[in-house]
This record gives sequence, structure tokens and C-alpha cells, in this order.
Amino acid sequence: MSKFSLSVLTLWISGAVGYAQFSIGPKITSMGSNGASVRDVWSTVANPGGITAIKSATVAINYSKFLFNSELSTQGASLIIPFAKTFVGLSFLRYGFTEYNEIKTGVAIGKKFSEYFSIGLRTNLHQLSISNYGASTGFSFDLGTIYTLNEQIDIGAYITNPTRQNFNSSTIANNIATTINIGASYLASDKVLIAASLSKELQAKPDIRLGIDYSPINLLSLRGGISCQPFKQFFGIGLSYQKLVLDTAIENHYQIGCTPQIGLSYAF
Repeated sequence: MSKFSLSVLTLWISGAVGYAQFSIGPKITSMGSNGASVRDVWSTVANPGGITAIKSATVAINYSKFLFNSELSTQGASLIIPFAKTFVGLSFLRYGFTEYNEIKTGVAIGKKFSEYFSIGLRTNLHQLSISNYGASTGFSFDLGTIYTLNEQIDIGAYITNPTRQNFNSSTIANNIATTINIGASYLASDKVLIAASLSKELQAKPDIRLGIDYSPINLLSLRGGISCQPFKQFFGIGLSYQKLVLDTAIENHYQIGCTPQIGLSYAF
């Protein structure tokens, strides 16, 4: 494969489905991918400051399938372990198909400085593999914070890859994305959570995201959201029973179509 052909392939993946490498779990995804202020077990791949909201050791897995392509899928796993006011999170993400796949592994450390203020730092190892061509690796880090304004409002912000690291092979034309994410969530009642955020990737238009989580009963959550750049619609359902939670999400992209996602988490 020539360098030119490889560049076209990686650019197509990044432009069309590359957002999948930042899959942030079905709950946050179904709320419009509002990972800046919505805290969840998948904060290990969203705002690392959010891992401080997890009260007990929690493990989660998820899977999503791109319906426009029979081979293309994403898989993920997340683990958070709290230690007093310090929290450790581990994450694993993979997306791709036979000829192309990308893996991102992260280790996050979160610190709760008070009941209102948390900071998280995540280091990531990236690996890009192309069949019959080779593989390349890269490193990056992300930084995030969440501030609880009152019992109803959380404000969060995080930045990914602020030092603009790239893959270490000059023959693979693919960068590690640098994004800035700022958002807030509002607990309108004990049944309704509303979230909004602004996400900006370098050299791309800013994306405004809106989402809602409605829990008519403790067992059930109904979720929805939209994002503007590109325009996407999100829907999801969450079912919880004691320490076990089953979450689903559907992401509808105007070009790619629907991508269903399912996740399972358990709190020990």
C-alpha cells in the first residue's frame, strides 16, 4: 500500500467514523455525548474528573456496531476503583475492521479536593494497525475538572491531548485529536437530568450538544440528545437492578445512519 493510499484510508476513517474511538459509553452517548459534566463509569474516557463520583469499585463493558458496514464495530471496557479521596480508572477502546483497527488504552487518576471540586488526569496509549502494512503507536494525556455549584448544577471541562502528540510513524497520516470540552448539567428534579456542552476540535467547527435523562421509576431511564456538528440524534434506555445496570444507545448520523450500542456495568 502506498503512502498516498494509506493517507486516504486513514483520513476516511477519521472523518467518517473516527469519532468512535472516543466512544464514551451508552449512557453518556445517548444524552448527546455530553461527557463534560455528566459523571458515569465511562468518565474514564470522557472527563477524567468525573471518575470521583463513583462510590464503589465498578466495572463496565460495551459494544457498538456500525450498521452501514458489516465488519466495523467498537468495543470498550472501563474500571473505576475508589481509594478515599483518590480514584483510579482504567479504560480500553478498540474500533475498526479486518484491515484497519485502532486501540486506545487509558489510565486515569482522579482527586476529590472537596465535595464540590474534583480534578482528573488521564494518560493514553494509542495503537493504529493496518493489515499488511504495519502498526504505529502514540502517547497522549487528558486533563479534566468538575465543580459542583450547588445540589442541582455541575460544571465540567476537559481537554484531550493538549500537547498535540501524534502517532510516531511518518508514513501513517493520522493525528491524535485535540479537543476542548466545556459543559454543565442541571438536575431539574429527582427524575430529570439535563445536560449541555460545547466541544471544539482543532481545525474543526465547534459542536453544541444537548441531552436529557428522564427516570420515571428507579428501575428505568429514558434518554435522548442531539449534536450539531455534524448533526446527530441520540436515543437510549437504561435498566438498573440493584448493582447491575444495562444501558443501550442509538446514534443516528446523517451520513452513516444508525449505530446501536449496548453496555453492562456492575458495582461491587
